[in-house]
Amino acid sequence: METDDQEQTEEAPPGWVLRTPTRYREVLGSPVLALVLAVVAVLVGRAFGDALALVTGTVAGVLGIACAVVLLVAALRAYREQTRGASWDLHRVRVVVGVTAGAAVMVASLVVGFPIAATIGVVGGFSQLSRYARSVPRFDLSAVAWAFLGVVLSCAVLVVLGLVLPEGPVLPAWRAAVWVGGGIAAAVFAAVLALVHAQRAGRAPSR
Repeated sequence: METDDQEQTEEAPPGWVLRTPTRYREVLGSPVLALVLAVVAVLVGRAFGDALALVTGTVAGVLGIACAVVLLVAALRAYREQTRGASWDLHRVRVVVGVTAGAAVMVASLVVGFPIAATIGVVGGFSQLSRYARSVPRFDLSAVAWAFLGVVLSCAVLVVLGLVLPEGPVLPAWRAAVWVGGGIAAAVFAAVLALVHAQRAGRAPSR
């Protein structure tokens, strides 16, 4: 015989429903954070005093602004409609933006090529992706797997460029070494995680 607590637990809505904004200030949280991170990306790129770092930071900043706009639109819709469909769409947008940000941090830090920045970026990007790897829905785990696959492909490109391009002001020897060595290590690491999360996604519930 089931207890009342067990029945309430079984009937409880999933977490992505509970995270639907019910107050207007809750709508602005994620978009504002994305904008702040976009500004930080540009400032960090400028702080390195390197042309490639500045371009990388600017591109990351533009990506952050785009993510903020998408988050705002999805959050406003969920706030106004208060339906499971709108909540699920908002959840998917949050997941896609989150895993994209994590993958972008990993790749951008390798592109910049400073060893300390690359290490911090890879660890930070992995931590960001790991947040969504703990989720239950199949969509979340699939998004994490695709994000890691994107990291693998990006790292492969960096490795090839590091081996093929001649040494110069934009690609000094130390940066090429990070692209090749760090790119190979990150690609192998991301490939394993992409496979693991793809397998988990295949066994996960749809929602």
